[in-house]
Amino acid sequence: MKISIRTLLASVLVFAVLFGVTAQDKGTIAPDQIPGTAVYVPYPVNITLDGSISDWKGVPVQRVTTGPSISPDKGQNQWVDFAVASDGKQLFVYMESQDTKIIAGKHGANFWNEDSMEFYVNLSKNLLAKSYGKDIAQVNINATNIGKTANDKLSLSGTNASSAKVRAHVFKTKNGWAYEAAMDLPKNFTVEHGKNIGFQVHANGATELDRDSKLIWGSLDTDDHSYQDPSLFGRAIFFKVGSTDVPEPQNMGLTLADIFKREGARGKSAKKLVWSDDFDTAGAPDPAKWDYDAWDVGKYNEELQIYTDSRDNSFVKDGKLTIRAILDSKGKWSSARLLTRGKQSWKYGYIEVKAKLPAGRGTWPAIWMMPERNSYGDWPASGEIDIMEHVGFDQDKIHTSVHTQDYNHRKGTQKTRSAKIPGVSDSFHTYAIEWNDKAIFWYVDDEPFYFFQREDGGYGVWPFDHPFHIILNVAMGGTWGGMKGMDPAVKQADMVVDYVKVYQ
Repeated sequence: MKISIRTLLASVLVFAVLFGVTAQDKGTIAPDQIPGTAVYVPYPVNITLDGSISDWKGVPVQRVTTGPSISPDKGQNQWVDFAVASDGKQLFVYMESQDTKIIAGKHGANFWNEDSMEFYVNLSKNLLAKSYGKDIAQVNINATNIGKTANDKLSLSGTNASSAKVRAHVFKTKNGWAYEAAMDLPKNFTVEHGKNIGFQVHANGATELDRDSKLIWGSLDTDDHSYQDPSLFGRAIFFKVGSTDVPEPQNMGLTLADIFKREGARGKSAKKLVWSDDFDTAGAPDPAKWDYDAWDVGKYNEELQIYTDSRDNSFVKDGKLTIRAILDSKGKWSSARLLTRGKQSWKYGYIEVKAKLPAGRGTWPAIWMMPERNSYGDWPASGEIDIMEHVGFDQDKIHTSVHTQDYNHRKGTQKTRSAKIPGVSDSFHTYAIEWNDKAIFWYVDDEPFYFFQREDGGYGVWPFDHPFHIILNVAMGGTWGGMKGMDPAVKQADMVVDYVKVYQ
């Protein structure tokens, strides 16, 4: 019996003990998906279709738990995992379904009505095509294929599947069943970094006989119409292994702002200002609003600094708050970590901070939120929301993340996005989240940046239903900030904050 790709990935991510959130820092070779919108396809990656999934090491795995219908049996068809890669000539797809009771061969050729997993591709030049044509295919691989190898003829269904030149190795896993598939890319198709194709994933499940579960990855398809309308596909974006930029999904017919609106984001204009600090009074930060964290809390990430409440490390001047990390004459770092814990916390809202970040290898500023109380247990069970993180060895790249019991950096599974924002240390930028009972949305300079949707699975995947407080700090070194050493020329590092505002 084969192990799952998710189990394998968790076992090989040596970097997962580090506090990094870029794809490479997590041990993966491509960025995480934009949920329900885009998945990144690392290349060149060589995959052998043999059921041994060690050659998928580092390829990000995406889990789908939502769709028009969910199995009433909690042991069956509650999720499907998938991963995508390419060697430049083929598209490789791995899919695994949780399934304790496999239903196969009960409905003749109607494999959609029993346990089967489908991937959809649009390799044509028209990614908004409303109907199937050349180089657009639906490929349904059903559970009657279990035990077949890449040399065996598959039982396939789906529009244009017969002409898609698909091979697969189909096998059982400890969770259910899975396949590794390869599809030849068209001869005139060139794989390039940032190139978009249409892509979709569906999983059909039957508890006893007929299908009673339908999971769908691409969020445009809310009513199971991808088999008719390829404009409902999401995007797969080719990502050259080793690249540092993260290409955006293209030609979707919807902007990320449209997707935000569709998923329930309304922005700050639809809310009222309920709390703010404009730092108008010089001297110490307002004690009615801010407290100081313990001097040694940086030890958990092996940071170099101690935190203090000294005016050397935090002060208000000229309408702005400065958090300053300083190297003393003995080679010791001090800094400040301000937080609203015990003063004010919020459940849901639009939280915005305008700040200018320090530069220099070894710096690690953060704007983030932690639970006021550990309602579900110690970190990461009760959640963490990283509004913004930046590490000086990767200047101008902003990182946004959430951490939960199931999704966190120690497992290498945190939900995250990073992208270049030019000039973050030269000028002020705004970093914000909009948080409701269905999702968390990130904004940079008022522009949609990333979102994390609530999933079924309890607090393990969504502990964000209780109040959180705000934290501002500048760390030095540590498991992530110091991953590439310290710049000996850096003696001081300032994060300057113009304001902090909360709308509800």
